[in-house]
Amino acid sequence: MKRSLAGILAAVALVSTVGLTGTAASAAATLKSSGSSFANGIMQACKTDVGGADLTYNSTGSGTGRSQFAAKTTDFGMSDGLFAAGTQPANFVYVPLVGGPVAVVVNIPGVKSLNLTGDLIGKLYTGKITKWNDAAIAKENKGVKLPALAVQPVYRSGSSGTSENFTNYLAQIAGSGWVKNGTFASANTVVGTSAATSTVLVTTVKTTSGAFGYADLSDVAASGLTYASIKNGAGQFVKPDVRTAKAFLAVQHVGSNGVVTYDYKTPIRGAYPVSLISYALAYKNGNTVVQNYLKAFVNTCAPSQAAKLSYVAIDGQLKKTALNLIDLIG
Repeated sequence: MKRSLAGILAAVALVSTVGLTGTAASAAATLKSSGSSFANGIMQACKTDVGGADLTYNSTGSGTGRSQFAAKTTDFGMSDGLFAAGTQPANFVYVPLVGGPVAVVVNIPGVKSLNLTGDLIGKLYTGKITKWNDAAIAKENKGVKLPALAVQPVYRSGSSGTSENFTNYLAQIAGSGWVKNGTFASANTVVGTSAATSTVLVTTVKTTSGAFGYADLSDVAASGLTYASIKNGAGQFVKPDVRTAKAFLAVQHVGSNGVVTYDYKTPIRGAYPVSLISYALAYKNGNTVVQNYLKAFVNTCAPSQAAKLSYVAIDGQLKKTALNLIDLIG
């Protein structure tokens, strides 16, 4: 019996999609994650066919990301901070995944360069300094014409990993009165306006004369706002960028459990001190899809995408520790 050309072509097409396993070619696995708004840019860049999986990422903030991970409504979570004692689920790991700087952004008309210390930032947020031409600010900014403009502080509301790291910095550098906390105003007496997300914070600063706030550099890079240079442990005023954040993160201590301990007072030349690591939260439950995704993220996607998005791809001991922890997932 003669076979039609159409039939032959159909058979060839079927064979080409079946492959050696005898099953039709399948689409990439899908994963769901939520959490850190700091990490949102890089997670969106690493969402398609990474380690054989496609990712849906919801930038909810670190606190919600931890809650949803603990409730097992996501495949893995993302957080810039840790679970509070007694609230963490069992049998999971913190995987240090990606780093980057937290920029202090200001909207002071006519001012394109500004030096700030941790002590000054603390006083700005607590209302002890209320004008941008205050003598304490002028002392660190010789030659800069500072206006007699009211300071308008803006901070993150809700449970934010960026806030947790920022208040950790202030607690170490600005001294008494500051407590490390993910909800900026809950443990610290502050003045100003709250913003639900980094994006809202940046928009608020940009549209408010005299405003300042803190957000991940990836969110503010295209805003046109001025980034303050922050005084580091070596006494240098340093702007936030990938190189200066990497210099700081490279010498921070990472434990075998993946948790990074920050020391903002160590003198590190060329380092931008307000920098952080964002963690993946993953269960040690044999989920090889999550394992393969995170391994490909660390080895392939982050190294190719991070710097162009103002993130720091982990390397050295951080990368070695991350890969060791990822091995525990599958």
